[in-house]
Amino acid sequence: MPADRTEIPVQGRYEAAAHGPHLVLDGGPLSGHDTFLTGILLLAEPYTAEIPVRILTLDDITVLSPTTDPAYPLPGAGKPWSGVLRLPHGWRTPSLPKDLARAAATAGVDLGQWDEALTRYALTFLGEARDPEVRAQRIHVILAAAGAGQ
Repeated sequence: MPADRTEIPVQGRYEAAAHGPHLVLDGGPLSGHDTFLTGILLLAEPYTAEIPVRILTLDDITVLSPTTDPAYPLPGAGKPWSGVLRLPHGWRTPSLPKDLARAAATAGVDLGQWDEALTRYALTFLGEARDPEVRAQRIHVILAAAGAGQ
């Protein structure tokens, strides 16, 4: 996983807010990246601006909030935009939930063998389980898949 800069193609829409403009990402929340930090948004044509932003990811949305008054005009309210989000802090390392880590240790299964994409997929699959019984079943499926790969 890179510890340095990451660049992500993004698109969204501009929304005016009481405390300044918000650039809302399309497609749900930005996943797998450190948020509540800052980055640089490089807007593409026709806006072509380089904007320092605070990255705010909530349950189902990511909002880029300029940290300074942009020197260039932004899209109008509701207008689509696209560009590249530059994250100087790189990717966030996914951490295993305690119940999954404990079950893996008990079963003698090494979840560290998976690449980051597969780990994120498994953690998303597990994270969507709200019912404790369903969660336990999903942990079993994850460990079975990991054990088959050893």
